[in-house]
Amino acid sequence: MKTFPRLLAGAALGLGAAWALRGAGAPAPAGPPRAFRIPSLYHAGFWIRDLAKTRAFYKDFLGYEEPYALNFPDGKLQLVIMKVSERQVIYLFPNAAKILPNGDNLDHLGLETDNAAALCDYLLAKGVKVAPPKRGRIGDLLLGVRDPDGHPFEVTQFEPEGQLRRHAGLSLAAGRISGHLRSISISVSDPAASRRFYGDILGFRELAPDGGPVRLQVPDGTDYLVLLPAERGARAVPEYCLAVPDAARAAAILAARSTAAGTPPPAPVTIGRDGRRQTSCVDPDGTRVVLSE
Repeated sequence: MKTFPRLLAGAALGLGAAWALRGAGAPAPAGPPRAFRIPSLYHAGFWIRDLAKTRAFYKDFLGYEEPYALNFPDGKLQLVIMKVSERQVIYLFPNAAKILPNGDNLDHLGLETDNAAALCDYLLAKGVKVAPPKRGRIGDLLLGVRDPDGHPFEVTQFEPEGQLRRHAGLSLAAGRISGHLRSISISVSDPAASRRFYGDILGFRELAPDGGPVRLQVPDGTDYLVLLPAERGARAVPEYCLAVPDAARAAAILAARSTAAGTPPPAPVTIGRDGRRQTSCVDPDGTRVVLSE
């Protein structure tokens, strides 16, 4: 697997350019019925400055393990994976030069599908220019797309020879703080255009308002995206949320690990807009990790 900008040559036009060509306000053309599912968020991928500090945050503090890593052809480390669950991971790309001056360090986001070819055909019928799925270095089928703001997504169809399935049952640390990547918050310049794209084209469902930003749930699961109105200099992904059964217990566990991990203790437990208790911490590159019941 390559990082998104070089992932699928020809797919880089993606959804942002196609959206501009068609016009954000134009209705999506009719197309074939959906022959695919999008059941979950798969991953978030970030550029990082200091691999040792970031590894300590994810391994020693949050408790995740590395099922495998990828190297460039010359042997240099390209990608470190932190396994959240059998179907969700965090990607870490050690290259500080890729981080923007405002601290934005998003490489790409990931969704899961059960039929990448059908999704590709569906998007093409909707006027979205995408290239056919390609098999990535990790062995799975990958489809590269972009939303109206240009956020890159890698939509993955898991294959038997893919690394995640080959490592099924492994690297699931008993002490990991959460086994569920519940949501990812993204900054969007035009929330209405994003709602049309994610809802009208991809089939995301809008969750009931909770007094905060728009939340769009994946079509065939419970995970969701949070659309944050972009402010000047906003990072693409300022935070993501991990689900925990007990926020107070999670905060206590992290507080006990903080000194050894070289990480500040988590924030005090508060009540979120959705009425759930939550705590939070910040990774070495400034991404806020919310742990919510």
